[in-house]
Amino acid sequence: MPPAWPFVVEVKVPWRDLDGAGHVNNAVYFSYFEQARTEWYLQARGLGPRVQDLDIILARTSCDFRSQASMGETLQVLMWPGKVGTTSFGLRYEIREKRSQRLVAEGESVQVAFDYAKNEKKPVPDSIRAALSGARPPG
Repeated sequence: MPPAWPFVVEVKVPWRDLDGAGHVNNAVYFSYFEQARTEWYLQARGLGPRVQDLDIILARTSCDFRSQASMGETLQVLMWPGKVGTTSFGLRYEIREKRSQRLVAEGESVQVAFDYAKNEKKPVPDSIRAALSGARPPG
């Protein structure tokens, strides 16, 4: 059974994620998106945590920063599907501070199903298409 929507991953902010101003560095939010995306994809495909099982490639990503996050806070990365095409699919993200539910960041990404052996895009796998189709995104 595919993971439920929204798919949620929790991250306790470590010291290494901070910048000189003492809050999470802007580039780190993309790693939080990646963590959620990768965990969801492997679960939806029923695969183990092996890099060779990832047959997607990131085509685009964006992030809008809404508030600062600091060391020791627990963040929830919530993820919903976006548009699904023939060879690509979108994902939408919210990052919230767990205790207060304060919105920290929002983002999107587009993934392309990719055959690394042939170095070309391929159709989105049926298991992923099915997992994405049953969702009700926020808003």
